[in-house]
Amino acid sequence: MSSKFTGRIRILVIIFFCILLVHPAHSQSRHVYDLGGVWDFSLSKVNIDGTVDPSLGWEKVNIPHTWNNKDIQSGEKVNYTTAWYRKTFIPEQGLEDKQYFLRFEGVGQYAKLFINSKYVGEHLGSYSAFAFNITDFLLADTFNTIHVKVNNELNDSYPKDNFLFGIYGGIYRDVSLIITGDIHIGVTDYASSGVYIHPKEVTDERAVLKIQSMLKNDGESKQLVHVSHKLYANSNKVIASSEDEEVLYPGGMISVYSALEIEQARLWNAKKDPFMYTLKTEVSVDGNTVDKLVHEYGIRYYDIDPEQGFILNGEPYRLYGVCRHQEWQDLGNALLPEHHYRDMELIAELGATSIRLAHYQQAEYIYELADRMGILVWAEIPFVNGYKEGADGNALQQITELIKQNYNHPSIFVWGVHNEVIKGDMIQAPVNLTRELHNLSKDLDPNRFTVAVSNIWWAHDHPIHENADLQGFNQYTGWYGGKPHELENWINNYHSKKPDIRFSVSEYGAGGNIAHQSDDIQTVPKPGGQFFPEGYQTYYHETTWNAIEKSPFIWASYVWNMYDFSVPEWDRGGIKGRNHKGLITYDRKTKKDAFYWYKANWSEEAVLHLSGKRLDQLSAGNIQLKAYCNFGIPEVFIDGESLGKMKQGINEAQYLKLIDMVEGDYRVEIRVDHKGKVYRDTFELRITEE
Repeated sequence: MSSKFTGRIRILVIIFFCILLVHPAHSQSRHVYDLGGVWDFSLSKVNIDGTVDPSLGWEKVNIPHTWNNKDIQSGEKVNYTTAWYRKTFIPEQGLEDKQYFLRFEGVGQYAKLFINSKYVGEHLGSYSAFAFNITDFLLADTFNTIHVKVNNELNDSYPKDNFLFGIYGGIYRDVSLIITGDIHIGVTDYASSGVYIHPKEVTDERAVLKIQSMLKNDGESKQLVHVSHKLYANSNKVIASSEDEEVLYPGGMISVYSALEIEQARLWNAKKDPFMYTLKTEVSVDGNTVDKLVHEYGIRYYDIDPEQGFILNGEPYRLYGVCRHQEWQDLGNALLPEHHYRDMELIAELGATSIRLAHYQQAEYIYELADRMGILVWAEIPFVNGYKEGADGNALQQITELIKQNYNHPSIFVWGVHNEVIKGDMIQAPVNLTRELHNLSKDLDPNRFTVAVSNIWWAHDHPIHENADLQGFNQYTGWYGGKPHELENWINNYHSKKPDIRFSVSEYGAGGNIAHQSDDIQTVPKPGGQFFPEGYQTYYHETTWNAIEKSPFIWASYVWNMYDFSVPEWDRGGIKGRNHKGLITYDRKTKKDAFYWYKANWSEEAVLHLSGKRLDQLSAGNIQLKAYCNFGIPEVFIDGESLGKMKQGINEAQYLKLIDMVEGDYRVEIRVDHKGKVYRDTFELRITEE
């Protein structure tokens, strides 16, 4: 290759990197480049033996990427295998006095990293970020090649299996190249930011923040470093600051602690006022800034009371919402920011005050959006659906990564340590691991609660219960046995028996396929069957939320799930590989009637919705019309003629009207006059002879 041609390539690489400089945290010595975009990819059955096979055939793909975007969703055989990714770049800044890091936000689920065919390191776990210092593997002023060997087969990590959700393979989240000076804020402290904001004292009058900065000296001589923190409000006025010095020797990472005091702090107050301060951290040597980071941070305090439930900044605040899986139809889990934003936008539209990110660490952007939107977050690890021998260390690793990487998000209020881990006679091992996870979580973050989730709701004194700060129960009464109305008795009986146990309804739900319609809304479908009528799902949620709403001591409740999602081994509800419990269809195009039920109960937005419109043909006789409205009493019109107003149903958001109808085609309409505006909802109904 001619030197002239090589020069052109290097110029193009420089331009490419300049375009991809997207991270806001940078200074004279820190630059963060997006290494997504086009990579080479080869899907090939090879052994994970630490070697790079140059004969592999390559194709071009865009990162984020998964090779399971279709097969997991098909209900057919899933391609659990090994694949290779490759990227070439030139370290244009040179290697002198620089440190180069590769940070992967998520690789499913086993990754082995090579630079210039030399082994760098590996990471086990699909859902957390990891970072490696690659400086010693790089060649100056020439092309360097990244190889990542990825495997998504079941191994010595959690989740235990793929029976509840699929394990996608690929580099399915962002990749970053981070360049710092020799003295820098730690990048390899479990791929965290290296700055931890500890709320040591927070009241309505005063807040004290303890700032922990992880510093690293990768040079060859000791240095006197200066660490400054400045806290800014909206006006860009510094409202608190600190200055500290530390002699930093070459070698391991150390912590430097600082303190900030804020009088009359403006509190992060969930959806009412999700106010965020800006913390700027600078590290300097001899007056020259060598590293800088910026964090958005919300100051708040909270508690959970066994009678009043969740209390935010001294006031009771009901937590209700949904669970969310990180996948879309046809895309799998390789989502872009607009997909995450759309998911959170719909959750906000629903009126949810909280979200359970089940059952694993999700994209960093999701937590950022929750901070800005004021939605409280339950974050957890994939210790789910049973215990796996030999994987305790991996579970402890994943809880460490979850906490350290997301420590500074005000929206996160609880760390989930497990979900439904008792299967068969294996009891003591998952109990022991749960206790270890709780203890480690409290060591890493004493300011937040831990929670463990059980589906053994009928056994009040099972050994798996009450090993964390909080107890969650997945309660599917009316789907996996029983009738929906029985949940209210269970809630009251449990609370009466154990009044000091702070418990939540961590999951509840029922399948609903919008293609399945029936006028029998109270017969419980077979959960493993093929017919999941939407009307029953709606009835289930009406009854279940009615019980939860009357129980303020339940500190949180979550619908399973916000969106339909894929499960590789399932064949239920008329579509293979699908869990139909979502309030919205898999493609995000159709909101089920249950969505509007919750929106009418939770949202401040005006809601008027006729339920059951997809069942547009009924037999003659008494027809029950049902509507959801949160701002007035609907009036019913049939072919333009008023039949009067509806009557309140199960609560103030539900209205009913029983009408005797004969054979024919009708236009059904409901109206509400509100503040000078007429709201309507209509559908065409055909009545046939019995």
